[in-house]
Amino acid sequence: MVAARRTWGDGRVADRRARPLMGRAAYEDYRQRMNAAFTRIDLPAPVLAAASDGVTVWCADTRGVRAYTAAGTPLPPGGSGVLPRLRSLAAVPGTVAGTAGVPGTLPETVVVPRTLATAPIPVPQALSGTLAATAKGRVHWLAPDGAPVATARCPGRVVAGGGEIWAVSGARARRLTGPGTLGPPVELPGLAACAVEGERLWWTSRHDDVLRGGPRDIDLGDLGRYGERGGMTVCAGSLWISVPGGLLRISTWSGEPGRFVAAPAGPVPFLVCANGTLVGGGRELFALASAAGAPLRVIPVGLDAPIARLVAAGKHVWAFPAGTAHALIITL
Repeated sequence: MVAARRTWGDGRVADRRARPLMGRAAYEDYRQRMNAAFTRIDLPAPVLAAASDGVTVWCADTRGVRAYTAAGTPLPPGGSGVLPRLRSLAAVPGTVAGTAGVPGTLPETVVVPRTLATAPIPVPQALSGTLAATAKGRVHWLAPDGAPVATARCPGRVVAGGGEIWAVSGARARRLTGPGTLGPPVELPGLAACAVEGERLWWTSRHDDVLRGGPRDIDLGDLGRYGERGGMTVCAGSLWISVPGGLLRISTWSGEPGRFVAAPAGPVPFLVCANGTLVGGGRELFALASAAGAPLRVIPVGLDAPIARLVAAGKHVWAFPAGTAHALIITL
């Protein structure tokens, strides 16, 4: 088991109670200079669940599922009124040819779920469609217009990442392997949080401070104690966890802890990956394009309510303020 250590850029070990490197005055000046482009769109009703495959954004409310482009243009409604109250939504890119509109791909690229790309484990059937949901103790496979395709008994919620969708319920998770078909259960004792990376599931427990599911177990120690951990996601070759004062980073390749990244807030409840840019927040947002070597930047959207949901959609991020019938679309 490897122990994570919090260090600054010069190699100094940081105290877990240390403040971000930026002073209050400098931070406020930096915040004012940030000029993120964002758009507010009105929605028919407050959103209960939302997901994106990078091109389309699906929003579920009490009336059904509605689809939008990543930039916020409504798409024609489909036959999605059968499942009015969804608990969760998850989406992955489907199997489509000539996807020049998919961010980060070249013309004539074929985007497939990770299961089809690597296929290290035989599956009975390829993942059909791009969308899955949970409602009333069942997981539902949905067509792109939100219409039901198949269903299976499985309480909990669905989460996506790396081209795969998992159904997580209590201390157990199962991968969606085909319409109406779930893979074998994976036991997650005392599950606190998880992040999907294709067929791999990173997770933490309420019973200890160990990160599991990667190449090796990581003892987070006092850097990420239970009750002081926030959002967790995989982005740009790393597993990220929001903690007091910043972000813990674990290499998804080696399992080695990386250097601690100071952030203006933490722990924050949401972390998402938008085209390789890590975006997180709770009331205001920050972004980090670590692969490009760019510094962490603040996105001052000035929300009147805390964020209830945060969804990455290509080069856009959708923020849904709690209790409101609108969304903010931030262009990175």
